[in-house]
Amino acid sequence: MLLVLLLFSCCKVTLSADELPYVPSDNLAMDCPPSDAPSYFRPNSLMQQNFIFSAVSRIYDIEPHNHGEKPKSSPCIITEQFTYTFPVSIGPKFVRLYFKPITNSGLNISNALFSVSVGQFTLLTTSESSYCKLNSDAGYVVREFCVNTHGHVLNVTFTPSSKISDAYAFFNRIEIVSMPSKLYIQENFPLPLVGQPSHFSMENSTALEMMHRLNVGGDLIPQVEDTGMFRLWTSDVDYFIGDEVETINIESQVQIQSSSLIPAYAAPDKVYASARTVQDKFSGNYTAIWSFPVDFGFYYLVRLHFCEISRRIQKDGQRLFHVYINDQTAEDDADIFHWSHGVGIPIYRDYIINFSKPGEGIKHLSIMIGSKNGSSTMHEFPILNGLEIFKLSDHSGNLAGPFPFGVRNLHQHSAFHEDVHAVELILRVIGTSLFAVSFLLLLRLIFSTFKQQRDKFKQGRSSGYCRIFSIAEIKSATNNFADNLIIGTGGFGVVYKGTIGGGSTRVAIKRANPSSHQGLKEFQTEITMLSELRHHHLVSLIGYSMEKNEMILVYDYMARGTLRDHLYNTQKPPLPWRQRLKICIGAARGLQYLHTGVKSTIIHRDIKSTNILLDDKWVAKVSDFGLSKAAPSPMTQSKTKIHVSTMVKGTFGYLDPEYYRRQKLTEKSDVYSFGVVLFEILCARPAVLPKEEIEEEEYYEKANLAEWALRYCQMGILDQMIDPDLKGKISPECFRTFTDVAKKCLAEKGNERPSMGDVLCNLELSMQQQNAADVEEEMSAKEATGRMNGDIGIVIDDGKFLCSNNSDKTPGVEFSEIMIPIGR
Repeated sequence: MLLVLLLFSCCKVTLSADELPYVPSDNLAMDCPPSDAPSYFRPNSLMQQNFIFSAVSRIYDIEPHNHGEKPKSSPCIITEQFTYTFPVSIGPKFVRLYFKPITNSGLNISNALFSVSVGQFTLLTTSESSYCKLNSDAGYVVREFCVNTHGHVLNVTFTPSSKISDAYAFFNRIEIVSMPSKLYIQENFPLPLVGQPSHFSMENSTALEMMHRLNVGGDLIPQVEDTGMFRLWTSDVDYFIGDEVETINIESQVQIQSSSLIPAYAAPDKVYASARTVQDKFSGNYTAIWSFPVDFGFYYLVRLHFCEISRRIQKDGQRLFHVYINDQTAEDDADIFHWSHGVGIPIYRDYIINFSKPGEGIKHLSIMIGSKNGSSTMHEFPILNGLEIFKLSDHSGNLAGPFPFGVRNLHQHSAFHEDVHAVELILRVIGTSLFAVSFLLLLRLIFSTFKQQRDKFKQGRSSGYCRIFSIAEIKSATNNFADNLIIGTGGFGVVYKGTIGGGSTRVAIKRANPSSHQGLKEFQTEITMLSELRHHHLVSLIGYSMEKNEMILVYDYMARGTLRDHLYNTQKPPLPWRQRLKICIGAARGLQYLHTGVKSTIIHRDIKSTNILLDDKWVAKVSDFGLSKAAPSPMTQSKTKIHVSTMVKGTFGYLDPEYYRRQKLTEKSDVYSFGVVLFEILCARPAVLPKEEIEEEEYYEKANLAEWALRYCQMGILDQMIDPDLKGKISPECFRTFTDVAKKCLAEKGNERPSMGDVLCNLELSMQQQNAADVEEEMSAKEATGRMNGDIGIVIDDGKFLCSNNSDKTPGVEFSEIMIPIGR
């Protein structure tokens, strides 16, 4: 291994200053503590003069090979407002601040409450929540800012909070590097404001914070291999959310050339020499999506880097694609060849995104590229080479967000080793492991999104918010996870019955099993999905906890448990047929809402009787969104059926066979699973019968409920399969309608299955037919006994039911929302 590292470092080539496209006029750094200061240096008013001298003596010109190397392990500790002064030239500068929060000294990290400012700009502000989920092993946090200097000094001021007496500030290194004028801060240059017809112009007084900088489709590019400004370009693997889609990282087939359209220092050639593309040969949908955590309350500059690197492209129009930012069209006819006037010529496009509306916490900025008209039969696949995302200072000069040490630039943490080149090799060798660790850190920041408006939660949850519980609150709610409070187990873990709000609110608390095959991704998906969805027939997520390596979800309590609990292998009394119909209709409503009632089609992917829960009033609610997938919203506007290329996931017995064969997920996969549930309800049998419960000669005939039911349907003997408790209690018309739609749900091909809207309509019809039969039977019974009083007046006309004013019953009331499924 050592020999490999030595060979790699010997072969590595770094550009000299003379060869770089840009050489900064200012390239300064200051480490902490100063060489003559104690390990934890605490400047105060009595020693500031000595400290100023010491600090200035430590400001030095930083050599290219020093960029990215490990700062001093001990930080400077500042107990009173203090300003560091750097001699600089006039013009825009990168200001890079390095932090390693202290978690193993005598200092209380919760007292590290401070702000950092440069001139009139507030760069960051800390609070107690800045450290609540801090990983002490994460390494150094680096924050990079772009500011304009109008004089020959640049002042960096650290101000401890005045709210507590023991507040202090800290840092490990400050770097100041010049950048070319108008590289990012372009005064009075109109930029497109995505989603709006107007444009946006920066002012010269605007400052920026770098949030994300990616070499899309390529490896990490260390600071020494940048174009002279020592920027770090990370891989996109931690942000690409279409990880189950077939994507390809492609390398350039041509030499990257200089461009008169953009300066040579805009990005390294390595950024333009690779790209990510996506192709789905079966469905005709070609999309790739990235998602980035950003702070609420600001405008953002998004820079997308493109370069046509295929020899096959010889003219305009051969590679046409869409670019969407936050589901808004940024480019309707992206044509890299047309923009750059050739192959191998870099270009970038800038866009402004408005997230300035009041809000707290983290928002997600999504970027999607997709083939024009959903097809690439005549065009090459869409590509993206690189991107940068910057936060713009607000009108008061503020850039401070709620999570100054949130993990937004993951690879920076692993870049500070003794040998940057060795790190790059290690990253390539153990990329899979690093991705897993980085993804965990990223999700820790993602989950802080839902910390917003806790006070509002107490008056009632609103869409988009959920509560973060401490582990102490969870233990209190479950009596320290008492065994007598366990109400269920599953692939994810154990479910406990608990109470919150001083015992006033019952909840279900799902605690992940460390050995579970479901893990962090499912946990994140569940939170992401359910925090944005509110519907009467979906289980409501109250909150979650991630303290001490736990993954815990808190839901509304469903008093009657799962649907399966009432069908078979149970001591509970059998459900009446109308009760079962009502449950089917409720679950179908929830699924129809997921497929058509939200902005992007959501495919549940794990519909089964254990994921349909019942509250104390027998209202059915769809649960468990850990495997769910959301289709990009622009695709939902297409007339073609939605496909998502994905690895097969689900539960055996409920799994759509077409999805299993082709690995192409559609909303019709949910329809198939729901068809299995319908037969499960009718027959009170599991989707797959255990082998020990079937005679060996009948095993292959009856093991799979779906296959068994379809065979009996074809033979016309389905009535022999139904639950014995239901025999003679289902009207013939209702039975026919119900079994017809259940059978259609199990069609071999997805395009032959009904939509969830059609399924729901037929279930409602079957309920109407059962109601009518029940009323007719009741009326006949009254007539037979001579006690007919005429209070009930229901007329059946071509399948439509009309209720008279004096009726105390309203047949079909349980499906009155079918036409417009509205979230609560």
